[in-house]
Amino acid sequence: MATDSLRKLQLMVFATMFLGYAMYGYNRKSVSLALPKLMEEGLRKEHAGLIVSSQNMAYAISKFIGGVLSDRLSARRLFAIGLVGTGLATLLFGTADSLALFCGFWFLNGFAQGCGWPSCAKIIRQWYPPSQFGTWWSVLSASSNVSGGLAPFLATFIILNYGWRSSLFFAGSLSIAMGLVSFFTLYNSPTDLGYPSFLENAKKNDGEKPEKTDAKKDGGFSDLLPSPFLWLISAAYCVIMATKTSAVDWGQVYLREELGHSAYVGSTLTSCVESGGFFGGIAAGLVTDWAVKRHDRRLRHNPRVPAAIFFFFCTAVCLHILVFVVDQNTSQFLIAVIGFTLGAAVYGDIAIFGIVSCESAPVHLSGSAHAITSFAANVGATLSGLPFSILAAQFSWKSVFLLLEVICGLVCVLMIICVRIDSRIARHLHKD
Repeated sequence: MATDSLRKLQLMVFATMFLGYAMYGYNRKSVSLALPKLMEEGLRKEHAGLIVSSQNMAYAISKFIGGVLSDRLSARRLFAIGLVGTGLATLLFGTADSLALFCGFWFLNGFAQGCGWPSCAKIIRQWYPPSQFGTWWSVLSASSNVSGGLAPFLATFIILNYGWRSSLFFAGSLSIAMGLVSFFTLYNSPTDLGYPSFLENAKKNDGEKPEKTDAKKDGGFSDLLPSPFLWLISAAYCVIMATKTSAVDWGQVYLREELGHSAYVGSTLTSCVESGGFFGGIAAGLVTDWAVKRHDRRLRHNPRVPAAIFFFFCTAVCLHILVFVVDQNTSQFLIAVIGFTLGAAVYGDIAIFGIVSCESAPVHLSGSAHAITSFAANVGATLSGLPFSILAAQFSWKSVFLLLEVICGLVCVLMIICVRIDSRIARHLHKD
């Protein structure tokens, strides 16, 4: 009976995080989906990029802070408050009528968005055993792909029939409602409800000793910074996030403005990137969990890295096809296939980089390690906003995706060279 009750609670907690993070993703991209309409009404490319960058900049800051402070916060409250906050910011954006207000409200949205994933990472680690961590991490992160796959078509329908402001009001209202629900259906840990901790049980089964809690004695934030592996993962995460954000934010603009495709074809690319990301993220978790089980623990390199290299290679190939093969006459089906494959590749890498940054550091520093790599990722997302929109205004959107193709290829080569680098972040703190 106790086991059945615990499984029901696991399902309720996971469903809350899955739906809630999907709402985070829907609101995060709600303005990007409305940008083509705003640009038709006179919004300049540089202004559109400034709006996107204002959100990404705030998201980078708040996600970094949330990761570092995750052990000192109530994750369930942070998650719920962030959902309500991002919904309110979306509603306010829908009432704005000037560039300053657009940037200000979307900055607030990005700041509220930073409450989402650090809370999810903290909660899911408490509710599932370590042997299933990679898989459930990937499944949960795929929730944003579900919303990202449905949102383009839903937003396009609402925008074409009721206007872009109605699309934002709808997204914001859903987020607020889900945030209020999560106050009553989300819990930090099984121990909050009188059940044993999965982490403690796993340590006992493995014969491990309890971990020390003295952060000063065990090392702190500064011990992470000298790690070459952490910087490698951060650089790769930055590039792949810039690629993902550009594909989602500017892919439809590229197809519509420069290649003359319809709004629904543009939405197809965005939707398929997210749909492919759903399967790519889950596949990355399953495959790399299998690789970890077969890995010789005496070797210090992370067995998930070769999969990350493969996904990077696929990303570069998809960008090459998007730049040199896709034109005005390309069928919607081929565009959908390209988008699906690109989404699977970039989201597969996003899942892997998040997982390895957590598991390669000592447990008491895993949140900080993930915060560092996430900050680098959000720097990449910020670069895809204003800087890339300026590049597109001076040259073309095609030049943006060509630049990303070249950078992805270079990072892929760098990772191949460094594939066997010691993956232990702050390795002098690990016990062999």
